Amino acid sequence: MPSARLATIRTPVALAVALLAAPAVAGLAVAGAAVTVYTHDLAYVRETRTLDLAGARDTVRISDLPERLDVTSVRLVPAGGARVAGLAYRFDVANGDALLDRGRGGRVRVVMRGARTIEGTLIGSDGTWLIVRTDDGAVRSLARGAAEDVEFANPPRDMSLRPTLEAVVEGGRGRTNAELSYLTAGLSWSAEHALVRSSGTGGTWSSAVTVENTTGRDFADASLKLVAGEPNRAGGVPRPVFAMRTATLAGAEERTDLDERTFGEYHLYTLDRPATLRHDESRALTMVAPRAVKLAPRYLYRGGGTAVTSQLVLENTSGSGLGVPLPAGRVRIYEPDPAGAVQFIGEARIGHTAEGETLTLDVGTAFDIAAERRLVSEKRLNDREHESTIEIRLRNHKAAAVTVTVEESVAADHTVLSSTAPATAKDATTLQFALTAAAGKETVLTYTVRARY
Repeated sequence: MPSARLATIRTPVALAVALLAAPAVAGLAVAGAAVTVYTHDLAYVRETRTLDLAGARDTVRISDLPERLDVTSVRLVPAGGARVAGLAYRFDVANGDALLDRGRGGRVRVVMRGARTIEGTLIGSDGTWLIVRTDDGAVRSLARGAAEDVEFANPPRDMSLRPTLEAVVEGGRGRTNAELSYLTAGLSWSAEHALVRSSGTGGTWSSAVTVENTTGRDFADASLKLVAGEPNRAGGVPRPVFAMRTATLAGAEERTDLDERTFGEYHLYTLDRPATLRHDESRALTMVAPRAVKLAPRYLYRGGGTAVTSQLVLENTSGSGLGVPLPAGRVRIYEPDPAGAVQFIGEARIGHTAEGETLTLDVGTAFDIAAERRLVSEKRLNDREHESTIEIRLRNHKAAAVTVTVEESVAADHTVLSSTAPATAKDATTLQFALTAAAGKETVLTYTVRARY
């Protein structure tokens, strides 16, 4: 009987295999899965599967699984008195190597470059060679890089074309529900925050999350939870089976409600309605609806160079308009131009920020404020001490006065001997100075510090 070909698999060897009717598969899902997604390529899935058990000891196949399943994490718990006596994972066409390994001992037809054809029995393969015994008894070594097509005349009828679990179940009969749970790579979520500055000290904050699914399967009507935090993994995340990815954005941002609660050392966000996560798709969900917030603009000069950074400081409190735990992510900042059109002015990245913490966002470089740092003098006092005099000049070309915070690195053991502006300690090795730069003027800071090593 002539074989019908599958779609070509993009591996170093193009593979074609007869598409046979797979054996009856049990273990179909009966309800939407409960999917808990972590921020970096990890999810925990719990779902109910129905097993059709023909006798006191039966083997059932469970399909519709992620291609990036962590097999070591799989748990299958049947209801009632049934129990799982054995569990095996099958994915015979996960890649070209797996398919060739599964097809050893079977008859193949190999088409080489130039339309040269070799037929016989596949007796071995590795990353470089295909070993074929031809009908005359000769053994041929064929370079995989030169093979354009490998066709299996009689592939195994039980070949798994999708990830499949084979479970040996004892002590049950008839239709039995079972809870299936596992970890999988291929699901991630990230936060995207937006801040629209409406005045010098006010703006509007909103947050959304983007969930990406590259697991190789869809999750329909899933109960979705998102964990903000980084759980430790002893063995790392399983490597993907397929590297190719063509993610698409699923429509516009969904307006949803995410309930936030503390969960151990993490924060847990629960979606208030089922969500469908399709493979190779990104879905945006609203986390924080737009709300008015209070801002404190400031300018920062860190010793060295001429750039002065424009910043916005925001207290994550209810009094300032927020007061909610914010997951790590990117903050895009916008501001109306003189015509009233909102324009993008910069972006910053924040870590997981608890309620009550302070957010300091670097917006960009201030165009109209320049700085210059100069070592005026340096004197060695002895083998362990020396004194330095530093001069910093700020030039403000704006139409109004501004305050610039200057930060200078110093030795942990130091003494400020003199300064033209009060010095405060940000930490053990950083001095801070608050300088008021008048409009159109130059302001000079000079200080002398003694350091001990």
